[in-house]
Amino acid sequence: MNIANNILKHSLQNVYFLTGTACGGKTTMAKELSKKYGFIHFNDNWHEDNYKAWQSIADEKYQPNYTKRKEINWEEYFSRSVEEFLADKNDNHGSDEYLEFCIIELIKLSQNKKIISDIWIDDIDFLMEISDYGRIACLLAPGELIIRDYYDRDDHREFTECIKSLKSPEKKFETQNELFRIGAKEMFDEAEKYNLFSIVRTEKSTVENTLSLLEEHFGLK
Repeated sequence: MNIANNILKHSLQNVYFLTGTACGGKTTMAKELSKKYGFIHFNDNWHEDNYKAWQSIADEKYQPNYTKRKEINWEEYFSRSVEEFLADKNDNHGSDEYLEFCIIELIKLSQNKKIISDIWIDDIDFLMEISDYGRIACLLAPGELIIRDYYDRDDHREFTECIKSLKSPEKKFETQNELFRIGAKEMFDEAEKYNLFSIVRTEKSTVENTLSLLEEHFGLK
């Protein structure tokens, strides 16, 4: 049985979604909204916190990727070309399984509480079907700004240090930088295609101004 998207949409009326690029401000804004309005902040950490519980109920028939998780060889992983990374992304590799678990958590958590979610949802068609325009906001950053800021963030420290510990880290960082440029362009194009409410981060952006724009869009003030 597949649950129709209109039923999911009805069940997710208390959930606000932040999507967009890396370094666009999703995590910062989710934290600000949760602090100001008492929202629950649902992010990718829920995935890590719930991974063992989710894996314990995974069935190879329905969640093959969750039942076949294995240790990653990081040297091999980051030695791939841009083309190989993009092909891997397009092959899904469990993102639908992850999203199904997250949607169930969002439904449970949002029954009597508003949620601000900044989990990774790259299927904008699906996002538009399970939510309304007024509950989705796209926070964007240009590729070069992402490259400048991404590696120095505390929550990305493990990622950065991992690449630094590998052979020829400069080449691996060049590959990641190109992926950031491609990913940013794709997200800008998606935002335009779907006419998403979008805020582009610039050198002049402030937390206060971005928060005010989101509050207005979400009908919170």
